[in-house]
Amino acid sequence: MSTRHAATALTNAEHGPRTHWFTWRHVRCKIVETPNSFAGQTHLELHAIAARDVPLPITQTGYRSHFMDAHALAAAGSAVAFFTAWMNEEAKSKAYQNAEFRWRQGDLFDRLDQQGKG
Repeated sequence: MSTRHAATALTNAEHGPRTHWFTWRHVRCKIVETPNSFAGQTHLELHAIAARDVPLPITQTGYRSHFMDAHALAAAGSAVAFFTAWMNEEAKSKAYQNAEFRWRQGDLFDRLDQQGKG
């Protein structure tokens, strides 16, 4: 009986959520990949862990939930490769480039306002 439980635990571990870590343009990210989470789709969750104030081209909050077919994910190479390619492509947009420029430049008036409140 203990052998059966060990096999079940192994099977559940193989098909359960997997966590992947990577860095995209100085932003530390975590992906939680859950196969067969909804109607046979793989659920991918992207979390910006470090440098959360840095703009990301596919999320304004640092979190992105995405469902996709397992075959499409395999064709992309991996969850990390999929999100990296997606963000690299979206980073070419003028909207993202403007957001990144504003972030790099900062807001002088925002800093003055914060100093006046302290």
